[in-house]
Amino acid sequence: MKNPRRGFTIIELLAVIAIIGILATLALPRYSLLRQRAIIASMKTDLKNLATSQEGFFSSYHDYAGGIALVEVAGPGGGGRVVFRASPNNTVVVTRRDGPTGVGWSATVTNPGVTDPSSDVCGVFAGDLSYSPNAAVTSAHAPACY
Repeated sequence: MKNPRRGFTIIELLAVIAIIGILATLALPRYSLLRQRAIIASMKTDLKNLATSQEGFFSSYHDYAGGIALVEVAGPGGGGRVVFRASPNNTVVVTRRDGPTGVGWSATVTNPGVTDPSSDVCGVFAGDLSYSPNAAVTSAHAPACY
């Protein structure tokens, strides 16, 4: 009676492991890129949501908020705080602007998960173009990363 061969040889197992390793090294950079793009999308979404909150605050108090809080606080001259909660790991900084062209605001958001220096900060503004946090942000209420 002939004994049929069962299982795999060590060479076959090593070949499969090597192929899986090669595929993993090809996939990891792509995964990192996709992860950063998702984080940047969350940063831009936070800025759009903040712009909506700021406009609601302006409708109620005829002034823009000078910061964010978990509870809305009315206050003159940018002393107010708008209700806003950023996505996890996103850090949002709001600045109320006042100038000869009127009242406005600007905001920036950062996230430590973004390592590309060309897009690690995103910004948005309302009011005059001079309130823009960076030259890359050219339109009011339109977030851009730089």
